[in-house]
Formats: sequence, C-alpha cells, structure tokens
Amino acid sequence: MTDPYQQQPYPGQDPAQGHPSGPVPAPGYPSGPTPAPGYSSAPVPYGAPMYGSPYAAPYPGAVPLKTSGLAVGGMVVGIVALIFFWVPFFDVVAAITAIGLSWAGMVQAGKPGWTGQGMGIAGLVCGILAAIPAVIFLIWFFVSLSAVGATCAFYC
Repeated sequence: MTDPYQQQPYPGQDPAQGHPSGPVPAPGYPSGPTPAPGYSSAPVPYGAPMYGSPYAAPYPGAVPLKTSGLAVGGMVVGIVALIFFWVPFFDVVAAITAIGLSWAGMVQAGKPGWTGQGMGIAGLVCGILAAIPAVIFLIWFFVSLSAVGATCAFYC
C-alpha cells in the first residue's frame, strides 16, 4: 500500500532524487528575469557612467535645513566651561559666552529653515551649570588670597 501523505513529484522533478532537475517556467511566463526597457542585463564596466541616483530625489522645491552655528558653538563652549569650572577667570568668561551663544543660537534655530534648537538648549544648560560653581570657585579664590595676605596682581 502507498503512503497517502507522500508528496507527488512536480512536473520536471526526478522522483528518485527528490529535487527539481531544472527550472520549469509556469505556462505563459518567461523563463528568466528580463531587463527593464532601455537597460541591458550586462554589468556596468568600471569607470562607466551610471545614471540615476541610489536615493530618492527630495520633493521639488524643498530646501535643506541649516544647522545654527551659534547653537553648536554655544554647546561646545558650554561643555568646555562645564569641564573647566575649577579655573577661576577662564570659566566665568566661558560660561557667559556659552550662555550668550546658546541664546542667540536658539533664537536663530527658531526661525524657518534652521535647526539646532536642542543644541542651543544643551549649551544654555551647560553654561548655567558651569557658571554656578565658577562663581563659587572665584569667590573662594579671592577669599583664600586675602586670607594669605597676597594681592591679586601677583597671582592673577
């Protein structure tokens, strides 16, 4: 008796081997991929110009957004000020510069066609967080100089 669950061989398949002996196209369909009209199936030789873009074209009339350089500068100076909060005079100037650049960058990034609002906020936060310990270290610097009896002309 034969097994009722055994699969019957497909047309073009050797029943003894269990795999197709070659591709059999379905009736009415071509036997292989055909190149698009105007293109050949041969590979493009090295150095030959390739037409078309691998990426989709942007919408017609779309202008790419510009990143605010003021916001980027404010964020960089704010991070530097946050790292060097222990340097007495440098950090106060760096923190004020970071706050000013970041504020101007946020205003510029708020205009149409500009980005960088997040970098402006990050620079503003870093500048403010750097200014607080900078002022405390500056006051501590002057108090320690006066306690020793030295003048700022020698140490500054």
